Amino acid sequence: MLPILRILLIEQDPATLQELSTNLSKTIPNFERDDIHIDIIERLELKQALDIVEEDGDIQAVVLSWDLQNKVGERTYSRFIEQLKGIRLELPVYVIGDDTKGLEIVNESEEIESFFFKDEVISDPEAILGYMINDFDDRSETPFWTAYRRYVGEANDSWHTPGHSGGSSFRNSPYIKDFYQFYGRNVFVGDLSVSVDSLGSLSDSTNTIGRAQESAAATFEVKHTYFVTNGSSTSNKIILQTLLRKGDKVIIDRNCHKSVHYGILQSASLPVYLSSILNPKYGIFAPPSLADIKQAIEQNTDAKLLVLTGCTYDGLLSDLKQVVEFAHQHGIKVFIDEAWFAYSLFHPSLRYYSAIHAGADYVTHSAHKVVSAFSQASYIHVNDPDFDADFFREIYSIYASTSPKYQLIASLDVCQKQLEMEGYKLLNALLNHVEEFKQQMASLKQIKVLGKEDFMEIFPHFSGDNMGHDPLKILIDISELPYSLKDIHKYLLDEIGLEIEKYTHSTILVLLTLGGTRSKIIRLYNALKKLDSGKVKLSKSTRRSRLPENLPAIDLACIPSDAFYGERESVPIAKSNNRICAGLVTPYPPGIPLLVPGQHITEEHIDYLKELAGQGLTIQGSFDGEIYVLKGKVKQ
Repeated sequence: MLPILRILLIEQDPATLQELSTNLSKTIPNFERDDIHIDIIERLELKQALDIVEEDGDIQAVVLSWDLQNKVGERTYSRFIEQLKGIRLELPVYVIGDDTKGLEIVNESEEIESFFFKDEVISDPEAILGYMINDFDDRSETPFWTAYRRYVGEANDSWHTPGHSGGSSFRNSPYIKDFYQFYGRNVFVGDLSVSVDSLGSLSDSTNTIGRAQESAAATFEVKHTYFVTNGSSTSNKIILQTLLRKGDKVIIDRNCHKSVHYGILQSASLPVYLSSILNPKYGIFAPPSLADIKQAIEQNTDAKLLVLTGCTYDGLLSDLKQVVEFAHQHGIKVFIDEAWFAYSLFHPSLRYYSAIHAGADYVTHSAHKVVSAFSQASYIHVNDPDFDADFFREIYSIYASTSPKYQLIASLDVCQKQLEMEGYKLLNALLNHVEEFKQQMASLKQIKVLGKEDFMEIFPHFSGDNMGHDPLKILIDISELPYSLKDIHKYLLDEIGLEIEKYTHSTILVLLTLGGTRSKIIRLYNALKKLDSGKVKLSKSTRRSRLPENLPAIDLACIPSDAFYGERESVPIAKSNNRICAGLVTPYPPGIPLLVPGQHITEEHIDYLKELAGQGLTIQGSFDGEIYVLKGKVKQ
C-alpha cells in the first residue's frame, strides 16, 4: 500500500480538460516515483469538484483552470476556493490561466498555492507536476523521524547513556532477556542519549527537532508548536507558569483538568472559578454558559488569562469564537485545554469548534488520547502575538526532562504528518461509521446513544450558546438496563474486550479515535443489542444511584497556593465545617473538584461528600475518610 497523490483537475471546456489530463498522465512515469502512486481525476463543473473533494480523502492537489472569459465570473472561482478550503483546509490549490491575467487572478484569493500559464501546462506539463510532487513531499515530510530512523539504522557503538547500551545488558542477561525479546531490537537501539547533536535538543528546538516542530506548526496553522514528552498535564502547567505571576487573576472553568488547578497553585495566582453545570441524572457536566463567562470577564477585567476546556470528556463543545473575541476585547489572553479534540481542525463538521480556528492564544493537545502518538506525547500550540519565547523556554526547562525519550518525539512528528495527509479521510470514515451505528442503535428499547437533541434537553444553555457535540465521543445511556454497572462493565469486557473509557452511574463513554474501525463498532453494537434484549446471563439489579442536584459553590478564603503550601493537618470530613481546605478534593464521577485549596468548607460540602461516599464513589484527595485543612485555621 503506497501513499496516493491524487490530482483533481478542473476545466470547464471538455476538449481542454482531456488534453490537460492526457498530457499530465503521460508525464507521470518521467518522475520514476515508485514510492508513491500518482493519478489524475477530472471534473468539468465546480460543484462536481466540491462533491468529489468531500468524498475522496486521497485527493492531495487541486488544479483549477481559471478562465476570466468564462461566464461564471471571477468571484465564483475565489468563492469555490473558499468552499474547498472549508472542506479541506490543508489541500493545495494550483491555478492555471492566461499569463497576462495572472496577477489579477492571484489577487482574487490568498489561498492559491501557485499560478501556471495554461498553454505552458499543456505543452510542458512536467513543470506543474514536478511542483505538485515537491509540495506533496514537503507536506509529508517528517524531519525528526526520518533523521532518527537513519541514525538508529547506522548501529553506532554506544559509549553514552542509557546504560543498557542499545539493549546489550538485557540481551546478555539470563534474568531479563525476556524483556528485550518482548519489545524487540528497535526499541532498545532507538533508546538514545541526548548526546546526539545532529538530532537536536528538545528544550532548545534545534536541528531536526526544531524543524519537526515547525512542520507541526504549519500543519496546525499556528505560529509555534512545541513537543512535550510528559503529557498535557505538564503542557498545561508550562503555559500557566509562563503567563501568570504571584497574585495574578485568572478566570478558569471549575471543571478544568486537575493539572490546571495544580498549575494555578504553582503560579501562586488567584483563580476566579466559573460554575460547572452538572446534570445529576447522567452524571455529566456542560461547559460554563456564555453568560457566566462574559459576566466573569466584565467583573474581572484585570484578569490576565481565561482558561477553558475546549472539549469535555463527554464531547460537549463551547462556541469558542464568541468567547475568544469577548476576552480579547477586554485584553485577556485565552488558553484552551483541548486534550480530547486534537483532530478538530481537520474536518469541516468539527472545525468551527476548534480552539485554534477560534483564535485562542494557547492550546494544548494530548496527541496520544485520540490521534496517533505514544502515551505522554503532547503538543503546545502558540498564537499569542505577545508570546515571550525566552521565558517560556525557561519554564519549559523546569518541567522537561533533560533525557527525553526519542520515540515520543518521533511519534509526535509522524502524528502531525498523518493529520496533514490523511486526517480528513480518516475522520470522514469514522463520522460515517458513527452515523451508521446511531441509526442501528435507534432500534434498541433500553439503550440509547445520547446526541445533540438530548443535550438540548439536559442543558438549558446548549442551544442558546450554540454549543456542539463531538460525535466520536459516543455517550451511551444505560440507565434503563436492569443490571448493575459493575456487571455491565464485566460483560462488555468479556464479550468484546471493551475497557470502558469513562462511566457514570447511568452512562458509558466509548471513544472512537483514529485507530477506530468499522468492525469494532459492529462488535460493540452486537454486544449492546444482546444487553438490550436481555439475552445475557446477568443478575437483575434494582439499585439506581443519582448524584446530588447541586454542586456547592467555591468561596475562597485565601489564594490557593497559600493554603496548599501552608501548615496542614488531617481531619475527618464530618469535622471539617468552617475550616480552610488545603488540598484538592475531587469525586469521580463526575470528576469536578468539590474542594480546592483555600476554600471555605461548609456543611453543604460535607453533606455532598457524605452522599457520594455512601454510593461508593472514589473521592480523590480524601484519605480514609479524612481531608487536609490548614492547621488551626477557621474561616472568620
